[in-house]
Amino acid sequence: MTRALVFENTPGTRFAIDAETLHRNPELLKPFGRGWHVRLRVLDAIAYLACLAGVIAALVIGWWMAGVGLVICVMMLAANRKTAGRLAKSAAQRSSENFRQLHEMGCLWLVMA
Repeated sequence: MTRALVFENTPGTRFAIDAETLHRNPELLKPFGRGWHVRLRVLDAIAYLACLAGVIAALVIGWWMAGVGLVICVMMLAANRKTAGRLAKSAAQRSSENFRQLHEMGCLWLVMA
């Protein structure tokens, strides 16, 4: 199972973008925007730092801070996946060449409803 961002390009035609793959391999976004891959890496690093901060705070404040850090980390990673999908969606809508490239990468496909 993968997480996908579904959008309607023209009425009645729905496409899905594989946000999970783009999040795991942000280098795939390099051709579509300068610095997008770096942006995703930085956002992921911030998420993992939140988890680490929760563990450190658990040593100082209380055990429950580790859970808070973990929840923040998981929510940020989910948001980062969605961001990767949104970036690809905007690239696909910007030009047909980007749309074709995403399809050839296997990150964009037609959804039959």
